[in-house]
Amino acid sequence: MPLSHHTLDLITEELRSLLIPARIQRAFGCLDLQGASDRAVVLQIRSPGHTHHLRLDPHRRWPRVHLVAQKPTQPDTPTAWTMLLRKWIHGAWITDIALSPRDRVITLDLEAVDPDWEPVDDDDQAPRVPLRLVAELVGGSPKIFLLRESGTILGATPGPLLGDRTDDPGRPYTLPAPPPELSQDTDPHDLPPLDDLPPDGSRSQALASFLDSHLGEAAADELRRALRSSLKSAARRTRRKVQNIEADLEKIEDAEEFQRRGELLQSAYGVVQRGASSVEVPDYYQEGMPLVEIPLDPAKSLQANIDRYFHQYRRYSAARQRVEDRLLSIMERLDTIEAARAEITAELPLQELQALREDLRSRRLLKKKQPRRTPGRKGAASLPPYRTFLALSGATILVGRGARHNDELTVSVARGRDLWLHARDFAGAHVVLRMEKDADPRSEDLLDAALLAAHFSRGKSDTLVDVTYTRAKHVRKPSNAPHGLVTVSGGSTLAVRPDDPRLQRLLGSENSA
Repeated sequence: MPLSHHTLDLITEELRSLLIPARIQRAFGCLDLQGASDRAVVLQIRSPGHTHHLRLDPHRRWPRVHLVAQKPTQPDTPTAWTMLLRKWIHGAWITDIALSPRDRVITLDLEAVDPDWEPVDDDDQAPRVPLRLVAELVGGSPKIFLLRESGTILGATPGPLLGDRTDDPGRPYTLPAPPPELSQDTDPHDLPPLDDLPPDGSRSQALASFLDSHLGEAAADELRRALRSSLKSAARRTRRKVQNIEADLEKIEDAEEFQRRGELLQSAYGVVQRGASSVEVPDYYQEGMPLVEIPLDPAKSLQANIDRYFHQYRRYSAARQRVEDRLLSIMERLDTIEAARAEITAELPLQELQALREDLRSRRLLKKKQPRRTPGRKGAASLPPYRTFLALSGATILVGRGARHNDELTVSVARGRDLWLHARDFAGAHVVLRMEKDADPRSEDLLDAALLAAHFSRGKSDTLVDVTYTRAKHVRKPSNAPHGLVTVSGGSTLAVRPDDPRLQRLLGSENSA
């Protein structure tokens, strides 16, 4: 449910009073209440004597812009949107904050240092460029854009667009069509009256508390449903195991029949013809000793058949204790699952539900969430940590398959003399251009490798991507750093266009590499 225009007007007034003038120090990614990566960011902003944190969140149900008390919990790997903001607005000054009079659209006008500027002389000062953050806090398709002064799009949060528009970088930005009439009373009744609060951060605090409470309840309801469904499936699987083990136990109960047959066969010496499939012998366990037919293996001698029956008796008897212990363990597991199902009540809060989920996973009563795999890739675990391509000259180019694979490629596979490449401002693959000893890279090989680094990055849809390159010996992996994060000493930058026609030739070389 989008906030009303009136509520956003009150928040905008508060932001103007606290954040003009102010300087953006850092952009942080966010995790939602269930620990998943979100599209929201929090800007750390310094005004005279104060540090503020501004959340810009195109949440599909509750899109919002307001101050928060502290930095967020961040994902292990920054999103492309976070990296774009870090490139362009770190150190930017906020010059104006405004709410559109006709729609729920908040704009932040910024003055930032041009990140693409390179000095000619030591005394040159970096030019400042006007930018604009546009937060469309509309229902159904909320979105945040970063725009140049010209109104062209630098980037936007992922997700659908409202109306027939585009969010492609480099294209002109257009505002969504305003609603016929602004509604002032769409806020829920339990929203605190922000009109009665001063614009000193109290409005943001009240709004944040309200939204976090509602989102927490929604997240708890979703997790509660998921846990109930998972535990119901786990209970159903466990009951099937109990039934299967009970069936095995019934077979074991027949073990004494094998012993009886072996003992009765001992009276059949001199009676059984070799190759017989059965024999009738007197059953001296029953009154009157009636004849009973005992099956035989025609390929075995009488003594071998006797030994076979006694062996089956000993095997089943020895398995009895193991099967009974297994049945007891599975039944205890079923009791635990049923107890956990009973524990998931409507009153259980989100934090306790999350703790219960982790406890059940640690005890292997719930399956841990597995990373999504590409279908039809049998044996993928045995693949090397990189994909191999060929430059036009025949030089080998290695491209990491993912964040963990990037570490292995850079730390274990790349040689010090090899050339290492990575898209400068975007998350993406590490790329290694194999080099001969004491050789300098050919310009065409370098361009091929840089093009692959741009293509296998979050910037592949941009018109121009800067790629950093250096010798692999200048790349270091800090201890305890997240997967894929490295430090680079020195290095140069090459700008490439990801839509270069040579890309198809490079991608087509993978099968022959």
